[in-house]
Amino acid sequence: MEMFISGRDKLGLITNEIRHPVLTDPTYSKWRTKNAIVKGWIINSLNPDLIGNFIRFSKAKAVWDAIATTYFDGGDNDQVYDLKRKVSRTTQVSGSLEDYYTGLQSLWREIVYRRLNSITFDEDIHKYNKLI
Repeated sequence: MEMFISGRDKLGLITNEIRHPVLTDPTYSKWRTKNAIVKGWIINSLNPDLIGNFIRFSKAKAVWDAIATTYFDGGDNDQVYDLKRKVSRTTQVSGSLEDYYTGLQSLWREIVYRRLNSITFDEDIHKYNKLI
């Protein structure tokens, strides 16, 4: 979602780089429109059962922050666990071997991406990447 918003040059609305102007500010109308667009994008990306929890926030940033507070614990442990579970349950079934392998590679890449890596030395990073 962040990439989608950034690609439309509206990231400042959720990072607070574009601040909420006062009602009498001549830029208020444009801000309100941009805010409504970004809020709509975020809300429409949610599961319909969750929309009611976030629709009443007036600012896109408030929606963004509420979602982050509700669903992000500061780490990716839950996501990594879920990805590993998907890997262990993935089967070829009747699809091609290529599709099966491609699906596994995608899951493995996501696990590697989410795995915490605190290595700072170039040589160690190279060894770690080779190991992965």
